[in-house]
Amino acid sequence: MHSTKRTVAGTSAAVAAALLLAACSADTGEAENTDEPTTAPTTTATDDGATTGAFPVTLDTAMGEVTVDAEPQRVVTLGSHEHEYLYALGVAPVAVPVSWQGYDNGTGPWADEDRIAAGAEPELFEPGTTTYDAEAIAAFEPDLIVATYPNHTMTQEEYDLLSGIAPVVTRPATDSAGAETVEWGVTLADELTLLAQATGTTDKAEEIITEIDEAYAAVREAHPEWEGLSSQVGGFYEGQAFVYAASDTRNQFLANLGLDVAAVEGTEAAWLQISAEQLDVLGELDSVVWQVATTPDARGQLEALSLFPSLKATEVGGNLWLSDSVLEGAFFANSPSSILYSIDAFVPMLEQALDGDPATEIVEFSSAS
Repeated sequence: MHSTKRTVAGTSAAVAAALLLAACSADTGEAENTDEPTTAPTTTATDDGATTGAFPVTLDTAMGEVTVDAEPQRVVTLGSHEHEYLYALGVAPVAVPVSWQGYDNGTGPWADEDRIAAGAEPELFEPGTTTYDAEAIAAFEPDLIVATYPNHTMTQEEYDLLSGIAPVVTRPATDSAGAETVEWGVTLADELTLLAQATGTTDKAEEIITEIDEAYAAVREAHPEWEGLSSQVGGFYEGQAFVYAASDTRNQFLANLGLDVAAVEGTEAAWLQISAEQLDVLGELDSVVWQVATTPDARGQLEALSLFPSLKATEVGGNLWLSDSVLEGAFFANSPSSILYSIDAFVPMLEQALDGDPATEIVEFSSAS
């Protein structure tokens, strides 16, 4: 993989010490109490003169309120899909994490059009799977750090340290209905709205949300027979089947197409592992989307489980095998561009999987065709 990763070996000890000091002062220092904003409010205008945002703006995030004083010019993202949201909004981050699929520019081909339109050619860096490298992030001189879909749950210590570099935007504290959000389960509309507020692009976000809603609605209107049918997204890991929580973005996708994804008990956590002897908890699902692109042996292992033939999804031909790695990446990304890509790819397969006829062949999507 081509990488433009910036070396951070030369970051001085003084910089690191300053970051630590800033983090500590965030915990122990007392700021002067004032009701006046530190910066005069500013607005961002589009080419047609429409006002899209105002600064400073204070955002209510899962890690607390964060204020962005002015329109960000140097955004660094820490998670696996936030940069694709920014591309769609016309924002060009200066640095993004290395793609888990090895793609240039940190993202798959589904987002290239948005990236190019935004003029983004970000530097790449290893985000870390258990901790963030504050020195590496500081080397990009960000004025906004985005971690709304992080690779790991951010600790308070990490948040305080990174906040000493720039404002840190984590997931929204609550969803559009006022309920507390869960990690990796925020809807596209809620996440996009938050990022748009942080970057002064709310008008663009509203256009995108409308486009996505209309795309989903068109599928539901074309397939009223799907109402009431149940489905889940799952796979096979360390000898056990699993399904994701109903709140997972992949299951959100199926729900937005009109399917019931809350039919399996015990999926309130991020995912539910299922032993071979308990596979019948999936027994009444009309369909299961099995992710096997990155674990190609999983299909044979699943089909070899003694209870697999007795599942309703098996009996009615509802097992859909997601075997294309590009589609698997897009399905996971749940960004504006990836959702439109996934709708085009999934609908023909779901039409075949949900017709109730086990003799119907499901033609698996291939990005190579």
